[in-house]
Amino acid sequence: TSSYIPPYGLTIRREQAKVWDGETINCCILEPEGGCPKLPTVLYCHGGGFFLPIQPMMLHLAAQYAKELGARVYLPEYRILPEHPNPYPFRDCLSILEMIQEQDVPYLLYGESAGGTLAAGLALWARDHGIRAANGQCLVYPVMDNRCSRYASMRLYSDAAWPLKNNLTMWREYLKNGKDGLDDYLVPMTAPDVSNLPKAYIEPQQIDTLRDEAIAYANRLQTAGNKVSLHIVEGSYHGFDADWENSFVQDVVRGRITQMREMLEK
Repeated sequence: TSSYIPPYGLTIRREQAKVWDGETINCCILEPEGGCPKLPTVLYCHGGGFFLPIQPMMLHLAAQYAKELGARVYLPEYRILPEHPNPYPFRDCLSILEMIQEQDVPYLLYGESAGGTLAAGLALWARDHGIRAANGQCLVYPVMDNRCSRYASMRLYSDAAWPLKNNLTMWREYLKNGKDGLDDYLVPMTAPDVSNLPKAYIEPQQIDTLRDEAIAYANRLQTAGNKVSLHIVEGSYHGFDADWENSFVQDVVRGRITQMREMLEK
């Protein structure tokens, strides 16, 4: 991330943030130049199966969100597998959420893939622990459930861009020390109560092992009385937005931004 140069009109900085166990992690912050202290904020929980650090694609997307929304985007470099299973990724991101709370600004929870389960878990945690709710949660091809055999898409696309074997390895490693009392937050699909949550934009990709669990979570949220916008992207696959200059990708990203803007303007 240190070599990334943001587009004109944006700045990027890396701050060290003290987290829940007294250690510090880096957090990338992208924002418009001359950043006013009170900007709408996006907490971007990155994907990568809890194994990978921040990738160039994520910085490009974060920059686009910062520019189009006039927002400050926090991209925590949370600690990752194999050295740091649960509770590190979740609690590291929670520490950044608590930091954002102090600023009293409208904010969104955003996550792709493994970051989707972090963002959804944070929405649940905020509801249960008296934290001011996000204006919305944006879950892009999200991981939602460790009970992989429940979903037809796991079998249909077992060798697709995010293979079934990778998904099984991710959950095994992530939960290898148990759930540390965080059951309802680490695996959002197993949370007993998903009512009273922020509006959700959920974006499964058609050709993806994770497609059906994302749809199932959207349906659960809707049944519980939450506002949900479900957008299944036909012909797309897990991580398709790494090709950020592609016109198809740009169209999908513009759709996300429209949803995010509407949430922030509530």
